[in-house]
Amino acid sequence: MRIRLLENLGLKLLSVVLAVFLWAVVLGEQKVDVTLTVPLEIKDLPRDLILVNEPPDSLEVRLRGPKTLVTTLASREVVLEGLPKNFVEGENVIAIRPEAVRVPRGIEVVGVAPHRVRVVLDAMAVREVEVSPRIEGAPAKGFSLKRVTSTPARIRMAGPKNELRRLTRVYTVPISLDGQTASFSTRAMLEPAGRQIRALDEAPIIVGVEIAFRKS
Repeated sequence: MRIRLLENLGLKLLSVVLAVFLWAVVLGEQKVDVTLTVPLEIKDLPRDLILVNEPPDSLEVRLRGPKTLVTTLASREVVLEGLPKNFVEGENVIAIRPEAVRVPRGIEVVGVAPHRVRVVLDAMAVREVEVSPRIEGAPAKGFSLKRVTSTPARIRMAGPKNELRRLTRVYTVPISLDGQTASFSTRAMLEPAGRQIRALDEAPIIVGVEIAFRKS
């Protein structure tokens, strides 16, 4: 083992000296500032809470260091550490400090923007609301709309508690009556009720439209 360590000893020492010299040259370079865009991912949210605002998905990190180091630095080499995991319902404010950003040796973090990130969470809730078919246009001449029904008449919706509280009904996409001379039924999709709200019931919405002949 000792013999192997001593093999090419001069070459090994030269390599070490050269590496130290190059590192010293790099550190001795003029320092410059560079800004990198670093992804920001909010993870480990409680299962019973839902994100209701839109936090930034990236940070602008300003770095200072030798030109050779900072200009060749990749975003994946800049890591944000220490994000909180104990999120609660309501507003959570995350302070982003420069010391929480890990970078390679020889580089300094001089600023982060934004330095505060708001994460607003609401409790997940379920509510039953009325289904209202949306009708547009008019039947053919001599005919009139008599009645419109929806099956089911009510549907369960899930979403943020505070947003669901204001929701009393959901609407279908528009159903055209133009030129109709007879009653009909059709499957209808629901219009979006909110960015975070979705229907729980998987049964299709069937809209029944009753057209009657208008007596003169």
